[in-house]
Amino acid sequence: MKFHFHHMNLCTDSLPRLTQFYKTLFDLGTIHDEEHTRVNFDRNSNGYSGDVDFLTDGAIEFHWAERDLDTGFKLNQIINPMARGHFCFRTDDIKGFMRRCDERGIKYSDYGKWAIAGWYQVFLQDPDGNVIEVHQPNM
Repeated sequence: MKFHFHHMNLCTDSLPRLTQFYKTLFDLGTIHDEEHTRVNFDRNSNGYSGDVDFLTDGAIEFHWAERDLDTGFKLNQIINPMARGHFCFRTDDIKGFMRRCDERGIKYSDYGKWAIAGWYQVFLQDPDGNVIEVHQPNM
């Protein structure tokens, strides 16, 4: 099982303000490709009611998202990745990762194929409560 850092997500109450700040200060570009499309643009059908801007410095991705304190409740999940934000690791074996968590007694929320087309997403918390996403693409 391989892992590599994939992206950082920040949640905000003003998406245009946050996006403009990072784009102009750090010369971040916008990502426009098939992988970075929302699964369903009906704003409430997937439990998340916000918009997301996908940015990059050419190497690292940044996902700036409108804060939604109710996403976890709407999806009956314990962990809400859209309240404060999270960072993400990409893996080539999401089921193996979930087994690893189970073996270690680490609780996680299995969001499945939820927000990004083809990404199978799992969210968990580190010992300090920071939210971590682990996902496998092309599932």
